[in-house]
Amino acid sequence: MSDTPELPRPELARTVRGKRPEFFATEGVDEVMSMVLVLAQELHVVRERLDTAERVMTRHGIDLAAEIEALQPDDALLRTREQALQDFYGRLFQFSRQRRSELEHKYSDRTYRETLDKVATGDI
Repeated sequence: MSDTPELPRPELARTVRGKRPEFFATEGVDEVMSMVLVLAQELHVVRERLDTAERVMTRHGIDLAAEIEALQPDDALLRTREQALQDFYGRLFQFSRQRRSELEHKYSDRTYRETLDKVATGDI
């Protein structure tokens, strides 16, 4: 083992920096498309899982649609669902949050390269 003390690891933001590809000339359309694609992906997953659940329940003689309509969620279930909804919003608005953060911190190729230089020389 070495007698040299271990240096603290620099903490870097976990976001992509640099110019992103833009597919639409109108400002904001790329962000909206990103959100729509996230929604489409989520919807597809839900439909697939619901179809699977309905097929399994039918095999066991359970009318899933009627059971779902009859369910009265308690406070714990409502809290769990609210947390899932907030997590979903986080994924949905990820691109917009990242763009806002970049604008707030005025990220640029120059500042990105300066950060890399600082990490390489141990100045961070």
